Amino acid sequence: MNENHQVLFRKYRPQFFRDVIYQDLAVGSLSNAFKSKKIGHAYIFIGPRGVGKTTIARILAKRLNCERPDGVEPCNECLSCTEITKGISNDVLEIDAASNSGVDNVRELRENVKFNAMGGRYRVYILDEVHMLSGAAFNALLKTLEEPPPHVVFILATTEYHKIPETILSRCQDFHFKKVPVNVLQQYVESLCVKENFKFDAEGLFWIAKKGDGSVRDTLSFMEQAVVFTDGNLTGAKLRKMIGYHGIDTFSELLSDILDSSRSAKIFEKLENFFQEGIDLIKFTWDFLEFLNSLLLIKDNLADRESLNIPQEDLQKLKTQYRELDRETLVLLAENIFLIHEKLNQMKLRTSYEVKVYLEIQYRKLLLEREKPSVSGLLARLSDLTKQIQGDIGNLHGNESIPASAPAKPAPEQKQSVAAAKPPEVKKETTALENPFDLPPEKKESKSIDSSHSTGATNPNREEPKQNTSPMEMEKLLKEKFSGMEVDPDQFKNI
Repeated sequence: MNENHQVLFRKYRPQFFRDVIYQDLAVGSLSNAFKSKKIGHAYIFIGPRGVGKTTIARILAKRLNCERPDGVEPCNECLSCTEITKGISNDVLEIDAASNSGVDNVRELRENVKFNAMGGRYRVYILDEVHMLSGAAFNALLKTLEEPPPHVVFILATTEYHKIPETILSRCQDFHFKKVPVNVLQQYVESLCVKENFKFDAEGLFWIAKKGDGSVRDTLSFMEQAVVFTDGNLTGAKLRKMIGYHGIDTFSELLSDILDSSRSAKIFEKLENFFQEGIDLIKFTWDFLEFLNSLLLIKDNLADRESLNIPQEDLQKLKTQYRELDRETLVLLAENIFLIHEKLNQMKLRTSYEVKVYLEIQYRKLLLEREKPSVSGLLARLSDLTKQIQGDIGNLHGNESIPASAPAKPAPEQKQSVAAAKPPEVKKETTALENPFDLPPEKKESKSIDSSHSTGATNPNREEPKQNTSPMEMEKLLKEKFSGMEVDPDQFKNI
């Protein structure tokens, strides 16, 4: 066992400005300050954890007290640089503001700044997590921070910029640090793997960089753990197993099971298998939600490497596999899965079995929702019906050239007595019909003035009238039928 083993993030902590990655704004500004010999008395470094705030503060302190500086860089060989690197220098004091947040701690600091540096030219005070100071402590620090002795430099570091009072910010030069992109972290990790003789592939480096979430320190901490887990073989297959990533094939099958009603039983088989294998079902639900969100980003042409938690090789596969999938279906499904995950967090179920039962109920509910018609399906059906109505009306207006009515042939073998008793035919206008689309007869046969008229009996030998109508009458009937309805005039231009 190697008793002198040093973890990676300490072993590879940058000792020069040139070794810091992706913080060009802070490094460039401090380098220019040394070139022009305009060193400030108070700096504040703002940014997320693990991106180099304390590291650059130490390099700045070394350069300020270096006996043989190399331009803007410290020599890292003199006594002052060596002591600062080891953390035993009396001229560089690192104070944790979270555990020294009281006003008494700041008063003690104000008394100590009066003393000159013991070995170098400057006494450098590095206050980590300075936002943890109390209001009284900030007020006690104000005057000293505004007019410190010429041999004192303050470097404040914080991850929560909004908690720093404006009175403090106005007395410091502020530098904003940014998260390191995945591709930059991946290249950095690759260079370290080459130095350490680790085996690796592109997917393995991607997962290490992705787990770092923009933090160099977190990336190297996870890499240290991965080296132990995989015995120095940092390949994608082993890293997927380590972080519990199921791969896009598992999520693709689950999505197909939900969309295809004939395969819905497989959903519950998968949940049972995951439960038996001890997989965290809450995390799996979130991973499935991320998968659906990735598909939506692909649909919107926003599939860049920083916004997707998917390796580049799998990304290309998804682009071809789900090119024709309906976007609305994805949005509704993603929303439902998000609500399921949100309820899981709120309910705080005690066992994985309770989580499994809850997910089974929710997926059954989700399948029932899938059977209901979607908005896009209803709109498509309405569009088809509109086209059919337009076609029917076009056919009606196309028949205007045909004679509206033909001369009626006399009914054969009618009794002369009945014909003689008929009154003259009167054209009767129909104002209401049981079915407005039934064509009214142009001439209705008058009923005889006898007992049949009063009883409502019909003449069995009467000829059925022919159903003909004129275009004007048809238009009038259509207007009466659709009166009060909102109709698009562009669809019925001839009415």
